[in-house]
Amino acid sequence: MSSRFEILRPLEEDTASKLLLVRDNKRGDELRLRRFKTTKQEEIEGLQELFRQLANLENPHLDRLIDFGSDKDGFYTIVAGPLPGETLSEVLERGPLTEKEFESVATQLMDAVSALHEEAIVHGSLRPDFVRISGKSAADWQVTLHGFGQGFAGRTDSKEEQIRAYRCTAPEQWEDGTTRRRTDVYALGCILYEALTARAPFDGRALKELKLKHLGHDLKPLEKIASHVPGWMCDWVMHLMAVDPEQRPRKAGAAMELYQRREAPNLTEPPPRQEPATETAHTKPPITFLQQPQSAPVILPNPQQGARNATSSTIPISPGPHLAASRPKRPATALMPAQRKISAILPRKSTPPKLSASLAKNIKPIAIAAAAIILMLIMFTLPHCGQKSAPAKNGTAQKQH
Repeated sequence: MSSRFEILRPLEEDTASKLLLVRDNKRGDELRLRRFKTTKQEEIEGLQELFRQLANLENPHLDRLIDFGSDKDGFYTIVAGPLPGETLSEVLERGPLTEKEFESVATQLMDAVSALHEEAIVHGSLRPDFVRISGKSAADWQVTLHGFGQGFAGRTDSKEEQIRAYRCTAPEQWEDGTTRRRTDVYALGCILYEALTARAPFDGRALKELKLKHLGHDLKPLEKIASHVPGWMCDWVMHLMAVDPEQRPRKAGAAMELYQRREAPNLTEPPPRQEPATETAHTKPPITFLQQPQSAPVILPNPQQGARNATSSTIPISPGPHLAASRPKRPATALMPAQRKISAILPRKSTPPKLSASLAKNIKPIAIAAAAIILMLIMFTLPHCGQKSAPAKNGTAQKQH
């Protein structure tokens, strides 16, 4: 890193990156530098493409990106100012938001996500931890959205942190990794549900249980536990969280329009018309970069001129040992920790030597030939046995006569 920036102190760290407060010795300003931990070239190129597109955005609810790039230590970004306020998760530790607080957070957050969607960018891993709030009261709250490139990173690799990181993941992400603007809309619904209840809509003791709850829409209806806000507001949040992507608003801007009209569509009606192929389909397969133990950024192909093709900042679900629902197949010689404990207790069994490849290949025809020979011997022997017994009987009869 250039000597222009002096590191003052660390601010926060997760499994994907580390955030530092630095001073620009040239201008004297205090800035935030995020250092991503990946050293893989393809992942660094994905981060560069993501932040290249984010650099073109100007929105009061997104960090002002000053610089980004890579050096001998990997990829980094620099944004203006100290870390603002506290996360929405920290705010909710004091209890659910009031109606006025909810409106302040919801409108500003939707404005930030809408700015992304209009530029064909999909965040892909929205959650309350990436929403920061500064200000003394709802009237002057300032909401900013973070988490770009961090994916589903947690503060640690613990099971609790993994569940916390994946708690707003859309059903289609669990099923096949699909990420588009409606995926962000679902995550927005989960965030706003949590804002009104101070608890996550879906929870579980393991990722597999969390996945099943998302797919089965296993949650309490919001109107039953958020009686302090109007019914239309609860219906609107639940509409954003529809399991079927086609039942949700197609982007954050459409969700904002429904909010401003104080309504949510009747979900018993036929689903809305499917989006044009140019808006949801990718002209090429997405480029996926995996970083263990957490997901690294992935950039989908750039949209064609005039098209709105989603560009994801993260891999929704990356196969790995931390995800019980889609664990990769391990080599036969590799043992899970529990298996290692069991194998240490139980006596080892001797295994017969393996057959050679050529013998294994020819064993079936040999067995067939042997069976045919045995059958022929049986067929040949039986008639001869009958012929030997007949003369003996005749001779005995003649003697007696």
